Amino acid sequence: MRAAFRERFARVLASATGSSNRIARAILLDTPLSIDRGEVTDKGSINQRAVLEHRTETIEALYAPVPPASVITSV
Repeated sequence: MRAAFRERFARVLASATGSSNRIARAILLDTPLSIDRGEVTDKGSINQRAVLEHRTETIEALYAPVPPASVITSV
C-alpha cells in the first residue's frame, strides 16, 4: 500500500507547479480521527489543535529529519 501511495505522490510531484502543490511526506493512520477526543467536529472538519495534541508522536515522526519507515516520502 505504501508503494502505491509513493507512486501517486511521485505523479503529483511531477506536475506540481510550486511547493504548495506537492506532497512531501504522509503517514497512513491506523485509527480514524476521533469525535470523542475533539479531533474532528460534528460537521466533519478537522480540529488541528486537537490532532496536534493527541497525535504528537505521529506529527514528530512526520517532520523528523530522518523519517521512520512509517512515513511515506515522495522522493
